[in-house]
Amino acid sequence: MRMLGLVALVIMLCAGACTSAPPEPARVADHTVDPSFVHGTDQGETDRLAATVVTDAQKYWAMQFPATFGAPWRDLDGGFFSVDANGTGAPPPCAGDVHDIEGNAYYCATVDAIAWDRSALLPVLREHYGDASVAVVLAHEIGHAVQQRAGMDASGGAVRLEHMADCYSGSFISWVVDGHSEHLHISPEQLDSAMRALTVFRDPVSPNRTKDTDAHGTAFDRISAFQSGFVEGPRRCADVTGKSLAAPAPDNPNMPLDDAMRTDHVSAYFRDLVARRGGQWTPPVVRAAPGCPEASGPAAFCAQPPTVVVDRAALSEPYRSIGDQAVTTLLVSRFALAALTEMGRPTTGAEAGKQIACLTGAYTAAQPALSPGDLDEALEIVLESDAVSRDAHGTNSLTGFDRVAAFRTGAVGGAPACG
Repeated sequence: MRMLGLVALVIMLCAGACTSAPPEPARVADHTVDPSFVHGTDQGETDRLAATVVTDAQKYWAMQFPATFGAPWRDLDGGFFSVDANGTGAPPPCAGDVHDIEGNAYYCATVDAIAWDRSALLPVLREHYGDASVAVVLAHEIGHAVQQRAGMDASGGAVRLEHMADCYSGSFISWVVDGHSEHLHISPEQLDSAMRALTVFRDPVSPNRTKDTDAHGTAFDRISAFQSGFVEGPRRCADVTGKSLAAPAPDNPNMPLDDAMRTDHVSAYFRDLVARRGGQWTPPVVRAAPGCPEASGPAAFCAQPPTVVVDRAALSEPYRSIGDQAVTTLLVSRFALAALTEMGRPTTGAEAGKQIACLTGAYTAAQPALSPGDLDEALEIVLESDAVSRDAHGTNSLTGFDRVAAFRTGAVGGAPACG
């Protein structure tokens, strides 16, 4: 039996009794498809959304598969299965019991079918990441059906197959964002929220994570593959290697907040960068808020005199919720802005924001003994916080998707790739 799936470790953000009703999901379908073709459907809103996603995804591949692989597309022979993992009904294909699918969605290659848990996985995704996250997840499973039809196997490793499925998911979502889907529409804000789901459903940090049969890769790996498909289309997905930027290694415990706020190594990195570009580095003084009028957020840069203003209380929140590398990343972004100033580069507007995020990625990848966990923490704060790409006026012009794309450019290509 071969099963490829999300292996979704569902994280409930509202623990215990909530004092207020959850917000309405950010909807991506004004008109949904009748889910009567889905085995076991309860005809509810969640299954209607899932049915709409897989319907439009198969329409997408009916057009793209021949162009990509030179053969016609075939809709899934084994169909689709909606499961109440808390129930007692018959299990879907590739599962011995209904409880086996709890918090999960998967593609079952032996019968060419996709199953999802409508009782825990999809409702949690909708509540915390919006309806677009359901589209991302189910498009990933359709991606495994694409692999099966293209004759791809696991010879390159399970992680590579998962990254390729993320890439295929990205290519479909891009088609939706561009307005070509019959039923679905996804805004930039909805896309950012859906990408956060990929950062949650990542592998535990482990030296052997690439050897696990159900490995999916780090958050950085998954987002990178998704964005490759989104930007470059499905042909790009065959080039996905499954190799991680950070060497597999156990994550280290968080260092104390004050240690995470140390910037000696950061300043030395940007001193050398500015010197290579023919500039003169003046190390910014790091001091506590308040700062200059344009200073805003947990960390800010003031050009006259060069100063990085930090709000320790504000930095303690990403430190607690994400980790020490999130704090480092926020500070690095301000040193990146200082470097742009010293090199005479533009420091305001969207292009400056991209340069800041790119140089932040370059520094992150250049850190000695960078662990996958550290890289994921950096990626998460880049996606979550517009403070990373704020320009000299304290203004952000980038979506989370754009910040991450620029960050990845620097992380993979180093500072020269930032221009």
